[in-house]
Amino acid sequence: MNMNWPDHRPMALCLSFDIDAETLWLTRNPINYHHPVHVSRGRYSVKQGIPRILRLLESEGVKATFFTPAYTAELHPDVIQDIDAQGHEIAYHGYLHEAYDDYEKENALMEKCEKIYQGIIGKRPMGDRSPDGLLYDFHLKLWLERGYIYSSNWRDTDRPFIHQLDGKPIPIVELPKDSINDDTSYDMYTIQHPEHYYLKSGREMVQIWKEELDGLLEEGGYMNFVMHPQFIGHPGYIHALRSFIRYAKDHGVWIATDEQVARHLLAQNGFPEYGEKQEGK
Repeated sequence: MNMNWPDHRPMALCLSFDIDAETLWLTRNPINYHHPVHVSRGRYSVKQGIPRILRLLESEGVKATFFTPAYTAELHPDVIQDIDAQGHEIAYHGYLHEAYDDYEKENALMEKCEKIYQGIIGKRPMGDRSPDGLLYDFHLKLWLERGYIYSSNWRDTDRPFIHQLDGKPIPIVELPKDSINDDTSYDMYTIQHPEHYYLKSGREMVQIWKEELDGLLEEGGYMNFVMHPQFIGHPGYIHALRSFIRYAKDHGVWIATDEQVARHLLAQNGFPEYGEKQEGK
């Protein structure tokens, strides 16, 4: 794949956030429907985490992608409108953080969610990050039919690629991700099933990210994040994230939304009609 980044930048970086909010707790354990304390941990995402993240992104002059369950958008439409008004991207992440193994059910779910996004911000998503990585053999066809231009799901490569359907390239870019770039590998703490107790400081977390970025810079590659505002939105982690963003900028990295990167790559790789001039920082 041709990956000539804008302005001869050495690599591209997507800062993406999954606004799982209450859905993370409601889908992890049914008891949480009657456990307002745990659900309130998800609500921290929209009350504290996202405002801090938006202030950070504005001060650093960069744009990000927010993968948003439509249930979250329904509960907190003002937050989603604020994100959109500041020029960030809202992308697909299920309704209640779920995916179906049936084409018709999944198609109906996406239709339902898209109508919710449309009603709140007047636009539909252009990319999909499937909740918990649940994908089935019909998803590529479904995304193509619904006009999506990228997926952020695969984990078998550090480099974006063009998906194929029936042996032919289709205008859907894969923007891969990995747990090494997922904040919950470092900052998630729970005391209910599935338990997760291990915490790292923000400095330790971003040091790993800086080392990963250093290696990718040598290869001229791509880096995509999976961050969750209810965890990384805490003050110490936001402070650490700022240091990582500045480190990337100091190394000339193109920081852009997932949609911007997808359009740039499609335009270079056989689908010029999907491209448009994109701004990067």
